[in-house]
Amino acid sequence: MSDVCKQDTDKVLLVEGDNDCHVVLSLCAAHTVPKNFGIYQCGSDIQVLKRLNALISRPEPPQVIGIMLDADKSLEVRWGNIQSKLSHYNYTFPMTPDPDGTVIKSLSNQPKLGFWLMPNNQIPGMLEDFCAELAEPESLSFAQECVEQAKVKGLSTFKEVHRSKAVIHTYLAWHDQPGYPLGRAITRQALRPHSDIAVKFTNWLSCLFT
Repeated sequence: MSDVCKQDTDKVLLVEGDNDCHVVLSLCAAHTVPKNFGIYQCGSDIQVLKRLNALISRPEPPQVIGIMLDADKSLEVRWGNIQSKLSHYNYTFPMTPDPDGTVIKSLSNQPKLGFWLMPNNQIPGMLEDFCAELAEPESLSFAQECVEQAKVKGLSTFKEVHRSKAVIHTYLAWHDQPGYPLGRAITRQALRPHSDIAVKFTNWLSCLFT
């Protein structure tokens, strides 16, 4: 893991994994987002929430904490888990996440918080669903067809919950060079960094860490 994905700073974005970190870095570079925050790769969704709680509890907590999590199977469940984890702090949460990314200020001397639930703060999903929104639609549609045919013919072994991972990596296999990770695919324009969802995401980052 590179040091750039393990920066514990006064303004920090907590992410689940290494792929998340490099997708963020690539999008920030494409949109010239100011480099005024660190990124801390926690290892899992559970560890993100544990670290969030630990950072807020510090005698001198960070000024701003961003949290990027997969919504996974249920946006409502994920949002509820976050609120439950932070219920003993002085934060007021909206009923649902903001489609443009949520930013919450504490009523007391606690960090400003920001939340982005992958893919778009509105539906279940994960990082790969977000990246699918950066793909060329016609090619992505064909990748979906290929993955479905592989499933029908018994040629695949992926779990259904990982279908979006299978689709996006099938899509990327057709680009130069096959096998690039998601962040590099954005840098190489195989995934389009100026798609609407990418603009919305980087605007959220800029707003949060300003």
